[in-house]
Amino acid sequence: MFLNETRHAINVEDASCDAQRPCSTCVRSHSYAVAHAPAGVELPPHPECTFDEVSESPPVETTETPKSRFERLESRINELESLLREKDRALNTFASDQSQPQMQHHPFASSSNAHTPNLVHSNGFNFDGIPGFANGNGNGIPTNGISNMYPNYTSSKPQNGTNGMDYTQFPNASGLDNLAGVASLLGNAPLSEAHIDSVSAGLNQDTSMSGGFQSNGSNLDIVFASWPVNLPSREVTRHLVEAYFAFHLHAVRLFHGPSFLASLDLHPTDPRFPWSAILHAMCAIGSLYVASIPPTPAPPPEYPAHEVFGARLRTLQRRPDSFAEQQAKFAKEQAEIALDLGHHKFQCVQVTVMLTWFYWCHGRWSEAFLSAAQGLRVAVPCGLNVCPPFHTIAETLRPPAIIPPAKTVMEDETLTCSIAYAMERQMGTGNGWALSLDDQDICQLLPLRGDQFEQGILVYPSERQWSHDRDLLTTHKDEQIDSFILYVKATIILSRVKSFNLRFKGKHYVGDASVVSPNNSPASADQQEIFDIKDAPAFQELDKMINAFRTSFPAHLKSPIIGQSVDPYLYTASLIPHLGLILLNEPHARPGEATCVHADRILRAARAIVDLMYNIASTSYDVSLLGLHSIMCWFMSGRVLIRFLKAAMQANSDAQIPQLQAEIVFIRSMLMKAAERITLAQRYQRMLDEYLFNSTGQTFADSLPISRFSTECTISLEEDSTSTMVPDTSRATDVFMQYRAPPIPARPTRR
Repeated sequence: MFLNETRHAINVEDASCDAQRPCSTCVRSHSYAVAHAPAGVELPPHPECTFDEVSESPPVETTETPKSRFERLESRINELESLLREKDRALNTFASDQSQPQMQHHPFASSSNAHTPNLVHSNGFNFDGIPGFANGNGNGIPTNGISNMYPNYTSSKPQNGTNGMDYTQFPNASGLDNLAGVASLLGNAPLSEAHIDSVSAGLNQDTSMSGGFQSNGSNLDIVFASWPVNLPSREVTRHLVEAYFAFHLHAVRLFHGPSFLASLDLHPTDPRFPWSAILHAMCAIGSLYVASIPPTPAPPPEYPAHEVFGARLRTLQRRPDSFAEQQAKFAKEQAEIALDLGHHKFQCVQVTVMLTWFYWCHGRWSEAFLSAAQGLRVAVPCGLNVCPPFHTIAETLRPPAIIPPAKTVMEDETLTCSIAYAMERQMGTGNGWALSLDDQDICQLLPLRGDQFEQGILVYPSERQWSHDRDLLTTHKDEQIDSFILYVKATIILSRVKSFNLRFKGKHYVGDASVVSPNNSPASADQQEIFDIKDAPAFQELDKMINAFRTSFPAHLKSPIIGQSVDPYLYTASLIPHLGLILLNEPHARPGEATCVHADRILRAARAIVDLMYNIASTSYDVSLLGLHSIMCWFMSGRVLIRFLKAAMQANSDAQIPQLQAEIVFIRSMLMKAAERITLAQRYQRMLDEYLFNSTGQTFADSLPISRFSTECTISLEEDSTSTMVPDTSRATDVFMQYRAPPIPARPTRR
């Protein structure tokens, strides 16, 4: 028939074909079209009849039925499951048949010669009993296969891969059910082959993703597609996290250990799975305690030991970041992004505390100082520094805390700033800068006992002590005292001593009676030599408080060392009162004067610290596990003894010089022992050498392998050729608590 849109104007239902060419129907249609054609439209001169030409109808579009689509998907899923089962069998065979030396090529594989002594620490973790540290090797990656280490892992469990699909809304379903649910959400749109093939491609391709486990065979690679980016493989991460909980001092107080380790078995997309920034920080710290990961290189000998800014070291070394440094950077970057977005607010405090310890451990003082301040300041809007009913009485637009209240006892116990406070206060003793948060702005309950925290036992506030109690340092409730609580109380002593030293001149200037001696306070700065601060009420109060705290320890907490067992928290709490006496009295001590009371006090305190060092040296305990503040106390003790050695040498006191020399050498040896793992100890040891050399000269320094290079040389920085790091020993020791007698300004004339 003649194909034209105008044909619809003619009623052709009754028309019949006369078998002519052209047929009568086409002739009539052509005539009608010519008669009614619009102007300018050209039509063929003769009708074109196509009646007897068979036209091929277009193919009918068929829509694949859900049943056939699901059958096709099911076959592909069965194919993928078979592939995964083959890989599981290959991995199990590889893990059981291959010998340990064959795995040592992996960067995170343990050395068969590495051995860590079996230590049971005060945090209750036995390193040999932790899964993943098998065969008595404290540093080994498990060799019993993935399926044995992770019994909850099944190969057919769907993963969130690169296809962008999220199966979490279809819980407790098989892989086919999950895909069927996705297909139902997509409606009639069929799943493309690319989506299905991408899953298979992810299992076959060789990849360098951080979540992959590389084996000897190129076809034995498993990739956890949903594993957090930049983390090491699942096995290595678990290994480092367990090392963190087994050896790190603050691990079991920052986190509830059993709950956290159990959460590692969850799928990475589970909301209860640990935040990746926390895992990065744990990997950075945990790598210090395993032999399978190369440590961060120590600073070169020409690097000044007292240098505050760690970026200058990076300029000198020109090396790539170590594994620990990389993980610390990833943790810091994620924490900063989370703070900007208001996510993971409390977890950011935990990450910041861990990073503060990491920076301080490596002698990166500027980063540690800023990180400690940030952790304590972030804790304030989170409401971690106060506890009801001690919130402000003023009406504010924002709530006292921007995080929701705790739901369990264990969660409530971690929602405190005890570790952040202790870290910031201990960092503060190493400089003359103001603290980040005043003690009067902290109204919080003291921590629970360790066993109560682990078991989640509820203890009412009426049975606990508050941080602002007047008798906090001298009274200890029998049912609410342990080594960690004493550790926090000792840190409060450091805070009060530093506040006194920092604010003394300002208070004396305005005539504050607490810092004015009733006997011999000078009327002007010219008379400061006759001023004796020991008669000032505030000084006497601090001195009595420190001595009372030392003698108030309960009977079962008198000694931090029992046999070969050492309680690191109690050991540090035993050192801090002696350090407090040194900080309080040293600015006014004159070691060359036999009648100086302050000199006698700091000498007794320094030798008390040495006695505690002798006690721990008699055990097989690894001193690098004590924590960082113990190392600072050792350094302060050695520096005080060097002052007395200098005075003894000037007085030609043959009776005192040998004993002082022996004590200094012993302190130096202990710092060197801790420096095998802790870079901070090496920095303190070098600073002690510098101070010894500048105080005693060649006489005593020549008998020791003292590094004097950093005190004699000038190091140029290529980034700024005009700038140099000229050593200044007096400035260095001022930074580390070398206080001089504070000049007292004249009080204003009152009218």
